[in-house]
Amino acid sequence: MDVNVVFPRSSATMYYPVLLLLVLLSISNSSSSAAVSSSPTNNDQNTPDNTQTYYYKSYIKSSCNTTTYPSICYKNLNRYALSIQADPFLLCNTSLGLAFKAARSASSTVSKILKHNSSSLTPPAKAVVRDCYGNLKDSVGQIKDSISEMGNLYKSSDKDFKMSNIKTWVSAAITNYNTCSDGFEEQSVDGDVRDKINKLVLNAARMTSNALYFINHLVY
Repeated sequence: MDVNVVFPRSSATMYYPVLLLLVLLSISNSSSSAAVSSSPTNNDQNTPDNTQTYYYKSYIKSSCNTTTYPSICYKNLNRYALSIQADPFLLCNTSLGLAFKAARSASSTVSKILKHNSSSLTPPAKAVVRDCYGNLKDSVGQIKDSISEMGNLYKSSDKDFKMSNIKTWVSAAITNYNTCSDGFEEQSVDGDVRDKINKLVLNAARMTSNALYFINHLVY
């Protein structure tokens, strides 16, 4: 099965509203989207719908197998198989949208920790958490900019320049995650707080790394 399907670039312009829908609606309501995407239309396993579903999920699995974190990739993207179909552009953008969601979740949680655990953190520990929050906010902004730039990719006469920007921003977001994690290695922070933050940051970093893989291999 050929998993390197590349649709004609002339059809790419129809993906812009789909991208916005995925990021703003499907990604933010993943549980409901998962239910819709995962439900077969009927019980006949030989119907065209089920055949297509199998093919689309196989495409997701094959594509994820070459990423840095295959299991995380497939777990998160599989529910969007019917939306992605076998389109590398939509695969790339959906992965980027999920990375944005993970970054935003991590940033929001660290912000809450700063508010609710402020009195229990030592000044050095508080500084580490505050720096991490700054790193996460930067990552959220960089991934958001990447999504916006990707949506305008095929409207530009200089696609290479836009792709360079996208790769730079996504790479910078990963660097920010590493900087956040390094801060906890250098300074003692309450174990529960440290572990909670590190888990979120690690998840966001891995999902962003997978998104960068698809970006680096996108034929545009």
